[in-house]
Amino acid sequence: MRRRTRLSVAAGAALSLAFLAGCSSQLPQPDPEPTAETPPPVLDGDRLDRILTETAATFQKADEAKDPQALDPRLTGPALELRQSEYRLAEATGGNAAPSPVTTATQVEAVAATYDFPRTAMVITQVPEGANLPLLLAFAQPDARTPYKLWGWVELFPGIETPPLIHPDTGSKQLGPDSEGLVATPAQAVERYVDTLNKQDSEYANQFAGDPYKDSSRKAITDLDSRIEAAGDATISYAVGDDAPQALATADGGAIVLAELSSTQTIRKTVPGATLTVGGEIGALLGQDKQVRGTVSGVSEVLVAFYVPPAGGEAKQIRPLGAKTVLTEVSRNDAEAPAAG
Repeated sequence: MRRRTRLSVAAGAALSLAFLAGCSSQLPQPDPEPTAETPPPVLDGDRLDRILTETAATFQKADEAKDPQALDPRLTGPALELRQSEYRLAEATGGNAAPSPVTTATQVEAVAATYDFPRTAMVITQVPEGANLPLLLAFAQPDARTPYKLWGWVELFPGIETPPLIHPDTGSKQLGPDSEGLVATPAQAVERYVDTLNKQDSEYANQFAGDPYKDSSRKAITDLDSRIEAAGDATISYAVGDDAPQALATADGGAIVLAELSSTQTIRKTVPGATLTVGGEIGALLGQDKQVRGTVSGVSEVLVAFYVPPAGGEAKQIRPLGAKTVLTEVSRNDAEAPAAG
C-alpha cells in the first residue's frame, strides 16, 4: 500500500548577460525556475519507518523494566503521562491493571507538509497483539533539534470509519489549534466537546455524532452514584488539557484532531455516620486506607480523536473516532466530611 518514492526538484536560477555595442542595456534580471506552490512532506518513508521502529523498541524496553525514564527518548506530552500512569497502576494493583497493548505496525500513514514547526505525523495501526481494535497514533516534532516523539494515542471505536488521509508522498496540510475552513477550529472542537461532557443539555450537543466514550463514561458514573447513594454521591467533571491539539488535514478538506482532556471523578460522603469505601483503581492508588471521610478525587488523563468536517460540506457533525483514558492521580480531603446532625 505504501508509497515511499518521491522526487525533489532543486530550484535554480540562470542568468544570461548580453551586451549591445554602441547602446545602453538594462540590468540583467534573474529568470528562476518556479518553486513549488505547496511545501513538501516533512518525512519520507525511510525516516517515518525509523521513527516507528525506534518507538516500538522504546515501548518494549520500558515495558519490560516498567521504567518510566526509559520512555523519554520516543514519548512526550500526554503519551508519556499515559504510559507512566499505566506503570503506576500496574504496580498498585499487583499487575491486575496491565499497560495497554501498543503497536507501531501501520495500516495507513499521514505526515504534515510544511516548512514550519511544530510538525505532526499520524498513523492508523494494525490491531495490537492482545487487543481487539487498531490505534491512532500522533507523533510531534516541536523544533528542528528535537526528534519526533509519540505525542498521544487512542483506541479507535468499534466499527468506526476513518476519513481518507492524504498519501504521505504528497503530505497533509499542517493545522494549528485556530485553523479555519472547518465546521469548528480544532481548539473550538475540543472546547465544545468538553462542554457536552459536562452538560447533557449543552448548546453544542447536536454538533457531535454518537460517541461510545461519552456514553460509557456517563453510564459508569451514574451506576457508581446509585451504588453509593446510601452514604454519598459520585460526580465527574472534564476540562481541556494543557497541550494544544494535534491536527492534520484529510483528503476531503476536513481534519483529524487528537486532543488532550482531563477528567476528575469525585466521591463524596454525604451521610454522617455512614461508612463509604472505594475500590478499583482509585482504591488501589489510595493505598491501605480506602475509607472516604470527606471526598476522594481521581484525576484521569483523557485523549480523544475527532473527525472535523470541512465548512460548507455535506457533513455537519464532528465525529468522535476513538479515546484513551488512564487514572493518573488520587487525592483525598477528610476536612470535607459531613457534619453530624
